[in-house]
Amino acid sequence: MEKLNNQLKFLLEIDKVKGILRQSVVMGDTTRQENDAEHSWHMAICALILQEYVELSPINMERVLKMILIHDLVEIYSGDFPAYSEYSIEEKEKKELESANKIFSFLPKEQQKEYMNLWLEFELCSTNDAKYATVFDRFQGFIQNIESDGHTWRKFGPSKEKVEERMRPIAIYAPKLYKNIIYAKMEEYIKLGIIKLF
Repeated sequence: MEKLNNQLKFLLEIDKVKGILRQSVVMGDTTRQENDAEHSWHMAICALILQEYVELSPINMERVLKMILIHDLVEIYSGDFPAYSEYSIEEKEKKELESANKIFSFLPKEQQKEYMNLWLEFELCSTNDAKYATVFDRFQGFIQNIESDGHTWRKFGPSKEKVEERMRPIAIYAPKLYKNIIYAKMEEYIKLGIIKLF
């Protein structure tokens, strides 16, 4: 019974992720910010639908989906660090690690260890599964920007170099997605002056 109670506490606590707002807006509604739960759901669907474009093997899709579903739970306590904003990497890593320890501590010991390790694996991008999940973390954010006419790019004014760095996992592990979607749209927003050349 204690195990079930701990699992239920975790499930109730992580519902708070629905209230963690990202800088991106919901597609088709530039007045409402996307929340972390919506991002993770959309990212998971992208990972399932676009499998054929990722050049990583072998992949364990169950592990990938677990990573996707838990990767932003830490933001319940740490808050969101917008990708194109200026922030201290050391501060982000410290806050998110503290948050991960706190959120996964709700779980029974064996699940606590499993999910903490999956979160760390995703953060370190250390396996094929983590690289696969990262591709779609970046891809989902990119298509949000395209569908909102560059909303977060307009807000933060990132350089071409910064956007390219953010998109690097797609370029390496899903080059067809990069070539056919990412590159062309980046060039378009560079020409518009929304993605800066400096």
